[in-house]
Amino acid sequence: MKKENRLRRRNDFTRVYRKGKSYANKYLVIYLLSNDREVCRFGFSVGKRMGKAVIRNRMRRRLRELCRLHVDLLLPGYDIVVIPRNPALEADYATLKGALRHLFHKAGIFRNH
Repeated sequence: MKKENRLRRRNDFTRVYRKGKSYANKYLVIYLLSNDREVCRFGFSVGKRMGKAVIRNRMRRRLRELCRLHVDLLLPGYDIVVIPRNPALEADYATLKGALRHLFHKAGIFRNH
């Protein structure tokens, strides 16, 4: 994922949590807040309850790849924080992809929506 598409500063995450709108399903939670940019920026928050560092990093890599593939399909100008829930650990790639697409549709940020 390109540098311009990443949320990295703590302030950015906090702003999205406080002012943004959340959407959830069994596997994922996303927080969404419009920004004044021409791109979508993604942040990932995988808590320690998910497991040890290897497992958390694997989950983060999967989610980052899913978002990289979808970034061109989304309306520009949003900060999005993606948080996996515990059932996401047992979910395969296709299930996570479906869950993420479901949340993007629910939020109404797909270009064709």
